[in-house]
Amino acid sequence: FRELGVGKKRKNAINEVVRKDVEASREAILSVLNIAKDGDDDLLMAVYEAFSMMKDMNTLDDFDHWARKVILGGQLEPGGINRTGTLIRELEGVMTHSILSGPKTPLRAIMGTSTATFLRPLATAIGAGLRYPFTGDSVTFKSSLASVNAMIEAIPESFTLFRDKLNSYWKGDLASIKTRYSEYTKGDENWEVLRRWAEDSGRATFGETAAFRMANMARSMNNSNLLTYSTKLMAATDDAFAYVLGRAKMREKAMRKVLELQEGGLKTPKITKDLMRAYEDDFYSQIFDTSGNIVDEATLFARKEVTLTQELTGFAKGLNDVFTAAPLAKPFFLFARTGVNGLALTGKYTPGFNFLVKEFNDIAFANPADLASVNKYGIFTPEELANARALQTGRLAIGSGVVMMAINAWMRGDLNGNGPVDRQKRQVWIDGKWEPRTIKLGDVRIGYDNFEPFNLIMSTIADVGDASELMGEEWTESELQKISLVVAQAITSKSYLAGIQSFVDLFAGRPGQFDRIVAGLGNNIVPLAGLRNELGKLFTPYMREIGSGIDQSIRNRNLMTEQVPGVEQLPIKYDMLNGKPLKDWDFLTRAYNAVSPISLNLDQSPGRNFLFDSGYDLRMSTYYAPDSTNLTDAPRVRSEFQRFIGLQNLERELDKLAADPKIIASMEKMYADIKAGLRDQYDARDYYHNIMIGRLFDRARKKAWAQMRDNPEAQQLMEELRLKRVRKLDKKRETRNILNIYK
Repeated sequence: FRELGVGKKRKNAINEVVRKDVEASREAILSVLNIAKDGDDDLLMAVYEAFSMMKDMNTLDDFDHWARKVILGGQLEPGGINRTGTLIRELEGVMTHSILSGPKTPLRAIMGTSTATFLRPLATAIGAGLRYPFTGDSVTFKSSLASVNAMIEAIPESFTLFRDKLNSYWKGDLASIKTRYSEYTKGDENWEVLRRWAEDSGRATFGETAAFRMANMARSMNNSNLLTYSTKLMAATDDAFAYVLGRAKMREKAMRKVLELQEGGLKTPKITKDLMRAYEDDFYSQIFDTSGNIVDEATLFARKEVTLTQELTGFAKGLNDVFTAAPLAKPFFLFARTGVNGLALTGKYTPGFNFLVKEFNDIAFANPADLASVNKYGIFTPEELANARALQTGRLAIGSGVVMMAINAWMRGDLNGNGPVDRQKRQVWIDGKWEPRTIKLGDVRIGYDNFEPFNLIMSTIADVGDASELMGEEWTESELQKISLVVAQAITSKSYLAGIQSFVDLFAGRPGQFDRIVAGLGNNIVPLAGLRNELGKLFTPYMREIGSGIDQSIRNRNLMTEQVPGVEQLPIKYDMLNGKPLKDWDFLTRAYNAVSPISLNLDQSPGRNFLFDSGYDLRMSTYYAPDSTNLTDAPRVRSEFQRFIGLQNLERELDKLAADPKIIASMEKMYADIKAGLRDQYDARDYYHNIMIGRLFDRARKKAWAQMRDNPEAQQLMEELRLKRVRKLDKKRETRNILNIYK
């Protein structure tokens, strides 16, 4: 049989039958999808791409399986990876665009990216200057200064590129939109294939058709210029700064080349702007391709660093994979890559913490003769390694300067961190016009939240300093590990990591937290959540006092609804020290705060600062009345109670106390005891200054509650308290003689 070739003929015959069956199946699939074989080239390519995604797509049932998994998610083949379906991905896109729709968001991104971009060559120049006495390398110093100059000169061209890219994104000419927060790619042909299967083939179930239509609606939202304006602005911004980085790298290479020729004894013309431009043009092809995309590895790495788009690795990648695999948990960790990269960038500027960044250690201990370990950072030559080491040294120098300035500002009382670790106490401070994460310049407090990458350094210094002052030096030295809680608070305060705290709260059983989280998720899935929030604050002034209900939380995020005729407005939150509404700003101030990423606030009065520093606990001041009536679930009563307390102008009385020598001496004694490690032996209420503050508030609260006697809702709450006390007395009488009951 081997000689006759019968086995080979049989195998060929089987292969021919299989080929014809597969071809017939593909013809059937094209027929079901109503795709002509001699036309619709793009759709044909999309179908063949679908064939290539599965190893065994031989029948219509195989194609049905593929389409279902693409829409709903799951494994395309047994043992394969679990893919997120288009329905979930498109809904995640809607939520991401909705959250990022606030006018501050693109401005924050521009501030952060521009700072990180221009600090790179500046830090390299500083580092090269500091290293020069030890290395004798002047070339790195001169080339980094040339990069700084190139960046400044590239600004007009980058604006032109920004405008061109934004127009392309706006018109839909560019299919892929990548930012620090999201990555979105259109595939119209693939989508049309899914549409024909879900709506026209008759092979999809009602549920599958409904799922596709929901995904299609979400996809239309993700293609809308209005609903995605912020994301497209950020994408164009990243492209513009990538060009700036490329121009800087061209100038650096040109300067190095000229200096190399001079050191080699070759006479060159005097170094001028025109000469450098001529040399830059020679290096263009090494940095950019013909389409203007960056091809130089070092520049590509720098672009990902400044735009916070480096891929996750290690524990962070594992954590992100866990959240990605569970779509219901994903909203709590939407911007993982941005958050982790932001922390890494801050770590590179922070003395001590820089050793926790693997990149820093790899570069610091790299062998110039073998650069394989640092190739992933775009370092392939000894010159690039010298640049990277100078950059590290410069960043540490800049970070050390920021640390010293932040410490001095905190010691002067000009730097605020996140406030008390207890969130309820922190919120009371904020309600009292205390401004978290601000620094005082003159008589104005400026928010530093968006001073990346130094904001986390400043807030951590303030938080650790406040904890040390509150607990005492002895506690700080003996219980240093507990400082990690303070550092964790500073880290999770970052907007793109704050979701982790909400995720923990969801399972911690905090009262009202579930309703607030559900309200936040429901609000964010509707487009333009960020913009709606800012417009609501612009046209509906003042902070609002709300309960724990879902409806109130949603209304508080959409204050524009308070302008609807016939709607009873949410109660206003009042300042207990002067009776004025919180955030009582004029329209122009509200307009500035709606669009500006940097907040400006006047400094607090001496009495208000005295109250914050005194250690007096204000948490229950308006949640319970003097007669113990529970106001926790009565926001309107709390609002009126706050107003009546404030009308007594406690701020003026506190100003007087702040200047009283006995009060000052009492404050000094309290901090001396804390410093001596005696904090656990005394309560803050034991000190004279807090006794006087307590008397002020007790008198004001009693007078305010007496004025609330005619409030119908307050009367109802007092009646509920009376009945509760009656029931307790009845239970006591019932059980007092329980042993005398006849058995």
